[in-house]
Amino acid sequence: MIRQALLSGLVVSVVSLSACGGGAGSTEAATDAPASSVSPITGKVAGPLDTVQSSLSQSVLLPLEDAAAGTALASTLACANKAVTDNSLDAIDSILNGLANRPDLVSVTPAQLAGQVLQLSQNLSAMLQSLAGDLTCVPNAVLTGNPLVGTPLEPLGATLTPVLQQIQLQLGGGSPGQNGYASLSVLVSQLRVAYASGLAQLPTSATTAPIVGGLLTTVDVSLGDLSSVFNALAANDSAALTAAVQATVNNLLVNLLTQVVPVEVIEDQAGQPGLISDAVAQAAAQFTAPLGLLTTPLGNLLGSSQLQPVLNPVINQVLPAVLTPISAALATVVPTPGSTAIPLETLLAPVTTALTALLGLGNVGNPAPVCLFAGTPLAILCR
Repeated sequence: MIRQALLSGLVVSVVSLSACGGGAGSTEAATDAPASSVSPITGKVAGPLDTVQSSLSQSVLLPLEDAAAGTALASTLACANKAVTDNSLDAIDSILNGLANRPDLVSVTPAQLAGQVLQLSQNLSAMLQSLAGDLTCVPNAVLTGNPLVGTPLEPLGATLTPVLQQIQLQLGGGSPGQNGYASLSVLVSQLRVAYASGLAQLPTSATTAPIVGGLLTTVDVSLGDLSSVFNALAANDSAALTAAVQATVNNLLVNLLTQVVPVEVIEDQAGQPGLISDAVAQAAAQFTAPLGLLTTPLGNLLGSSQLQPVLNPVINQVLPAVLTPISAALATVVPTPGSTAIPLETLLAPVTTALTALLGLGNVGNPAPVCLFAGTPLAILCR
């Protein structure tokens, strides 16, 4: 049973957030998402992190998905979006919302969290299928075996598939509310360990690849942070819970904006590590600082105006420069004769070439293209 120690530090802020109409962000995100995109944000749980969810989905991930439309890269991004932006942050919103109603904390919140963990397992299952070449992010995906057999990513599917199947078996039986914080904590911990184990066995070419490498790392960190959240709930540790909530949001912002969006790849190629990513990290730390003090009313501290300094360096300067070249590069790749799918490793080669060309870097015997950052505040990236 959750005791007063956990409630006293959190209830004040959640009541304030609920009074400020946190649900509006999710509704707007669901109706405003581009029709051509693979996975519009669903906004299943309305809460204080709605602005973060809708902004990351609509301004960052959906444009990348659209640039990669018609490829397995787009569906992989879509599934990862659902897993880390929707499910992980919806789980935290469920916790904060549940704390606003003390009598229902034990009976309602674990059931809501069980639903998010179940959806997380389904979206990760679909992500494995997309990594194997599936062009759609299949809803409610259930794996019958490792879809990555025979690919460079096979170890990830080998370690993750049995755990995903176990979670779906345990939580998909019609009574997810019977799983309390302790059992959910065990499931999420197993998921985190299985994913990290599989990721560690992948070739470096996969984990350092632009976009996909950042995506794989982002999911790994997100699962680790989510595991810390559930462990804190199971241990009734309010200090650990506040730290885990803060870390989850901070790390997700930084990783999506600098690794899935290939900011760090571009910085490294230009010989300017940290030029953009350091500013993003500093702004993210400032934005998420209030989450470390949940006794402070947060109603007006997690809105779009506070989030803009985190997002703007990427969505205003980097994304406009990379989306068209990425899309054009992917359009040059065609399936091998007799096949309809294009493996991700085949897609990534022209993406890497396109990102190199962004900086005005040419190959031997070829004239260097014009750096697309020339004449912008990021001209220092040009070589």
